[in-house]
Amino acid sequence: MKIKKDYILFLFLLVIIIFTAYILISSGQSSEPNVVDAPPAYLSEPIPPLDELRVIINNPKFQEMKYIKSFFDPVLVEKKGRVNPFMPFVSDKEEQ
Repeated sequence: MKIKKDYILFLFLLVIIIFTAYILISSGQSSEPNVVDAPPAYLSEPIPPLDELRVIINNPKFQEMKYIKSFFDPVLVEKKGRVNPFMPFVSDKEEQ
């Protein structure tokens, strides 16, 4: 009789743990923003002809615009980590 009670208690606790984990996982996924890897819409439009660009550039309102900062932040690449230990040794000077 005690084995049945232990078995029922174990199953009950297992169901509660699985249900709690399911609730936590499903609530965590809904709080994250949906990120789409699609390119921006302006990239799908064709580039206007040169005549239209000249009209825009020669517009006095366009010439009044001032440069504030660059649109993209520069990406700085720096060396990190150790040298690859599997790369063959190459000497700078030829040994004679």
